[in-house]
Amino acid sequence: MLYIKYKNMKLKIKNTNRKILTNFSFKTCLIILITGLFFVSCDNDLEEEVYSSFTGDNFYTDVASAELGLFGIYDVLATDELYGRGYLLYFHTGTDQERYWRQDRGLDDDLLANYQIQENNAWVGKVWSQFYTGIYRANQVIERVTVLRDKNSAISDPSTKQVSDLASYNNILGDAYFLRGFMYFQLVKNWGDVPLRLTSNITLETLKVERDPKVKVYEQIEKDMLAAINMLPVASGVKSPARVSKAAAQGILSRIYLTWAGSPVKDTSKFEKSVEQAWAVVSSGQHQLNTTIEQLTIGAPFDQLFPQVFKNLSEKVFEPKESMWEIQFSFVGDSRNDASTLGTWHGVTQHTNSSYKRGAPRRYNLPTFYDTFEADDEIRRDYSISQFEIDKDDQFVPVGRDKLKWGIGKFRRYLINSLSPDKNYDVINFPVLRYADVLLMFAEGINETIENGGALPSGVSMFNAYEAVNQVKRRARNLPINVAAPSVDVSGSGGSNFRQQIRDERSWELCNENLRKPDLIRWGILVQTVRQTGANMAAAGYSKDYDYFPAVNIQERNVLLPIPFSSEISQNPDILNTDPSNNGYR
Repeated sequence: MLYIKYKNMKLKIKNTNRKILTNFSFKTCLIILITGLFFVSCDNDLEEEVYSSFTGDNFYTDVASAELGLFGIYDVLATDELYGRGYLLYFHTGTDQERYWRQDRGLDDDLLANYQIQENNAWVGKVWSQFYTGIYRANQVIERVTVLRDKNSAISDPSTKQVSDLASYNNILGDAYFLRGFMYFQLVKNWGDVPLRLTSNITLETLKVERDPKVKVYEQIEKDMLAAINMLPVASGVKSPARVSKAAAQGILSRIYLTWAGSPVKDTSKFEKSVEQAWAVVSSGQHQLNTTIEQLTIGAPFDQLFPQVFKNLSEKVFEPKESMWEIQFSFVGDSRNDASTLGTWHGVTQHTNSSYKRGAPRRYNLPTFYDTFEADDEIRRDYSISQFEIDKDDQFVPVGRDKLKWGIGKFRRYLINSLSPDKNYDVINFPVLRYADVLLMFAEGINETIENGGALPSGVSMFNAYEAVNQVKRRARNLPINVAAPSVDVSGSGGSNFRQQIRDERSWELCNENLRKPDLIRWGILVQTVRQTGANMAAAGYSKDYDYFPAVNIQERNVLLPIPFSSEISQNPDILNTDPSNNGYR
């Protein structure tokens, strides 16, 4: 039971159906609870003192309330500031794959997307604040649920329910540790040194702090992730795409180690740790590539071959063998609070008056990126890069003006079974981690471990690295993934040539999934790649100053973002003590 006290009354909320609760967001649950409080108390005198049990001390009383607190952390990721719009769209553009739809207009989103960033950029502040909101909620869950877990584990002769509750508390703690580590990972890779706030006890002292060094932040992230891995269930025990599994945490930790090993920290000892985590996923037998690539039944003459792994995102099909962790979105009633711009602002162009509703991409794939695909990779190229749009008569037609408006083909609103009533928001889930990414991280980690003199786990060799890459390449061409394909496969003995092959494969396989920019940064080549893309666009007959604006603006400081003024510096000037330049933006 979850009890909420109000004045001299106590409301009792039964945990009758956990599955129903997982389909509601944290905001939705609170609205229901608060609405209930209003109707129960409306006949009481207004001057009476109002109190509620919505505090850390008395809210967390059982598994139901602990899970509601956990949903509050997950809910932060699905907000408009993060994967609903801001962090999804504006923080990951400006690479060699795509350009932002609007350039040099002076609005915060296009200033951020085109490397015209200042510390007063509103979106930088919103995203920073929202990640710390999630961290605060994670701190509270960790603190309160640890008390419940320890109290339960001290019972000498537990009942069946108490044994079940103990498992639930450990699962919840695993999620909370994972989410705190994941959010700190987003902070450290975007801002570098950041404050470590590891308590929900907010005081003037805890708010006014300096930045902690990157290595210390990474060490805390590692600690949180390892704790999470020990408590999370295997993928087959996870009932929702929004909840994380042990293997998903291992996959994300592999990504964290690769980033830690790369620029700017360059701790190359972490390459072998990345291999260990990726190998744990690969050898678990819980995950595999989804090999179904079938002809779409709508959209002629663009009813092309399309992979089931991306169709599932639109159709709300949970298939965790490849799509290992997703940010989950929904559209409840007429509210877009829990919906996303994925598929509308990050998808295919669709006329507002078509029956498929509006699609207005904020990011367009570059023609120079299209040209990088290998000649026999047209299936993956054509489902990734949308060369068509939907007109007002529901006709699928070639993009009209030119190649500069090729949309994002992986996320297609017209494939959603039941469209939302909103013009700009719908329910496609965002894949944070796919097994294809794990395979490519596994290969990269193996190659870099050997190149840097490290040791591989027992049973792992360069053969595994090449086979991992080749499985991804074969699947892209709709070939059997476990059968050698000499015309497709890469082979060799590793080294710099294999490094470039892996980087190319990551570009093609993971395009428009917000991994390219972090990859370019950790490889230490973001600035030179963006500038070279400008030169490539100019050589192809496009205007670098207009058609690919990032190349005009990018500077070395842009590998990091400035600490935001309004949401941090104005309240905590001490944060600039260790770096008065604010990452070079002052």
